Amino acid sequence: MVQDKELSPPKPKSNRANLLWVVKLVVTILILSYIYRTFRNEQKGIGDISTVLAEIWSEKHMPVLIVMLLLVPVNWALESLKWQTLTRKIIPISFTEAFRGTLTGLAVGVAVPAQLGDTLGRVASLKSDRRLEAIGAALISNGIQFYVSVFAGAIGWVFLENGLLMPESAKTAIGITLLLVLLIGPVAFTFRGKLVGWRAKKKVFQKIQQYVGVIGAYTGWDLCTATVYGAIRYLIFLSQFLLALSLFDFPVTMVDLAACVTLVFLAKTLIPAINVLGDLGLREFTALVVFASYHLPAEQIIAATFLIWVLNVLGPILVGIFLIWKYKWKKIKA
Repeated sequence: MVQDKELSPPKPKSNRANLLWVVKLVVTILILSYIYRTFRNEQKGIGDISTVLAEIWSEKHMPVLIVMLLLVPVNWALESLKWQTLTRKIIPISFTEAFRGTLTGLAVGVAVPAQLGDTLGRVASLKSDRRLEAIGAALISNGIQFYVSVFAGAIGWVFLENGLLMPESAKTAIGITLLLVLLIGPVAFTFRGKLVGWRAKKKVFQKIQQYVGVIGAYTGWDLCTATVYGAIRYLIFLSQFLLALSLFDFPVTMVDLAACVTLVFLAKTLIPAINVLGDLGLREFTALVVFASYHLPAEQIIAATFLIWVLNVLGPILVGIFLIWKYKWKKIKA
């Protein structure tokens, strides 16, 4: 009997395990490649930036740096609570599972363009056969954060528009775009129930409806709760950026700095395709454009954006890589 077991053919499961191992390896390589490209892009001004960072790394600034660091888990915890709230309509998950899915989505998100990677990472981390139905929840989660960023950015735009060094035609185009995007939010909220009642005839649309139909099942309370989490998370991120800028004692009021930061986040939100070239590069470029009218030292602005990226993105991404490997291996061995 023992010999029969030893001579039995390999289980098909091993093939799936090998495929998942290859997928993990490819994703990890892409993530590490993103990190490498980001640091390589910094080499043009790395000397000045390194000097600036060395200056702020002092006992005087340590309290501010510690607060910024402590806000990192708060930031991602709020995103996890938002994700947990939205997935309850499909799969009840614990906060720990939501947190793991959030960081996994963050890591995969830098390997795959736009929001596709984030959605794949979150959905794949769910322990359920209904995980694909959570695609709609992921879209809503990203959509809420998108709208919060646009709303805050619109306020910053109104505050700073006249002082920005931009052609009037560009300002008009941006203003119209912001208005249209802000109007889409209430319209989508009002007609979300149509997605539930929609009955597609073609199979491909039936499949899509199956994955995104949950969008119409959310109550106003569900969406308001998720939006509150998204808004508080935005304020946390905004506070981190302001703390980073405060390290340089800029002769600019905190209100002006906050308005500038909202525009940096707005550009990051409205131009997701640039993420392929690196989140940091876009944020730096936008920051320099937005702060240009204040004539602030470029290396200090870049140093602040780099510090935010290291704290809020690089660290969680490395944790996300660990979770990708750890979770997948556990699932394979189950």
